[in-house]
Amino acid sequence: MLGFVGAHGRGTAAAAAFALTAGLLLGPGSPLNPSAAHAASGPCGLLTYNAQDPPTYDHVVVVMDENLSYSGFTRSTQATYLQGLSTACGSESNMHGATHPSQSNYMALTSGVATGPTVHTASDNIFHQAQAAGDTWRDYAEAMPKNCSPNVLTIPAYKAGHTPPYWYSDLATPTKTCALYDVPMTPALDSAIASDTLPTFAWITPDLCNDMHGDPTCPVAQSSRVAAGDAWLAALLPRLTALSSYRTGKTLIVVTFDEGSEGNATGVDCTDPAYYALHVDCHIATIVLSAYVRPGAVDSGDHNLYGLLGTFEDVLGYPRLGRAVGASSLRSGLGF
Repeated sequence: MLGFVGAHGRGTAAAAAFALTAGLLLGPGSPLNPSAAHAASGPCGLLTYNAQDPPTYDHVVVVMDENLSYSGFTRSTQATYLQGLSTACGSESNMHGATHPSQSNYMALTSGVATGPTVHTASDNIFHQAQAAGDTWRDYAEAMPKNCSPNVLTIPAYKAGHTPPYWYSDLATPTKTCALYDVPMTPALDSAIASDTLPTFAWITPDLCNDMHGDPTCPVAQSSRVAAGDAWLAALLPRLTALSSYRTGKTLIVVTFDEGSEGNATGVDCTDPAYYALHVDCHIATIVLSAYVRPGAVDSGDHNLYGLLGTFEDVLGYPRLGRAVGASSLRSGLGF
């Protein structure tokens, strides 16, 4: 069992150990310089990236966390595991959300259209693209009471707005695939990890207690919400990077955020340099894990959630949707 809600103590210890290991293993050098030292026992730098013949992936895994700006991430004393991971793998230093509020960013990252909150939409999306291509997808949602569930008053930590498949009409009818593949995280994700059978596209939705958002009903104080989310990642991600499919270069993992903070103007364009230059709430952290990423790689290119969607679609061989069309890819900047 994953058991992430109660894993905070273990996660803190794991974060400290990870940070120490990363500090010992990582040497100097340009992130994409072939002469830079490999962190051979870490999750990245295991294989050599060739820009002329970029790798193909069988699995793309996405974890989206909540409401932490890039500056908040880099300065946090609670995000030690994720900070260590950004050093051990690759990170984006100029990454932006799509807009506000939260749910619109989830939709932007999966369809290229920043649909508003609580709106069911006919927009095509990467889940539908996967099934149309004969591939597989899952949304593993923590605290979800049943497949493809709306909000439930008695489970405040579960938020349907953070599970994008629920909102796409082409996953409701006629295929009814939301009811099949938008599933409670436990035990489905445990089973997929145990058998190394992740789907082609996997979206992992932590609940509000573990996605750095927090909620008054959570077992940790709001002031410790980042530490709780960091510990949750420390419990999950090493299980994914230990998989044979990851270590042989067939699984790509991305941890990103919906927005830098909430409570800002609805519908703004966080991809507009004139706007985001004055709004740290648009600037988000994004960490990329791949056996091909050079440890410590930092991409300073101007990127956003639409470009991240386009990157996933490029990797999986799907056409780009919505505002992903023309948006910059993250692949060359981090070498994956």
